[in-house]
Amino acid sequence: MNIYFKSELDKFSVMSAVEAENKRAVNTKAQILDNARELFATHGYDGTSIRQLTASLNITPAALYYHFASKNDVLEGLAKKLHDGSDALLQRIREFDQSAESMREALCQYYDLLADDIHVFRLVYNDAAIQHSPIGQRLRGQARDFYAYLVGPEPSVEDRMRAAGAVGIIRLSLEQRGVDPAKYRDVVVERAVRVMTDI
Repeated sequence: MNIYFKSELDKFSVMSAVEAENKRAVNTKAQILDNARELFATHGYDGTSIRQLTASLNITPAALYYHFASKNDVLEGLAKKLHDGSDALLQRIREFDQSAESMREALCQYYDLLADDIHVFRLVYNDAAIQHSPIGQRLRGQARDFYAYLVGPEPSVEDRMRAAGAVGIIRLSLEQRGVDPAKYRDVVVERAVRVMTDI
């Protein structure tokens, strides 16, 4: 066999093996996060051990630690999409005014953000241990910043009540299990907007 050709084949084999290993690692990481979402929802964050996180996947704790430094790191990975999406939403609404059109757009984007990762939102919202974790604290801070936009500068009691009502409508509608978020998006957001603009 031509030496050059054999060398190229060897390179191809090494590259294929590396690509296969990278795919396996990505799949394992995604499986750990999916498993964690289910276990945290069932047993709570504090009630879920590393052993539980690994046993149902038939991997060792060492395999988990290859991807995540700790159980808190698993939680950070699980909430990353919601956290990053919330950051992006807050960046966008910095350019918004307090008009009804801007409020509608902000509430639409908020609905889409929660609908896209409702299982993680539900975990954060319902688990006190997660709420008090570093990622939980950051997510709660983001929620306060969004609420601050809705109430506007120097809010009245009525402003605060309207904002709480609008956010509550969106959250509670998405909390309903088995409901298709895309199907009811316009109706839910319109009701939230009506609450915000009701004077």
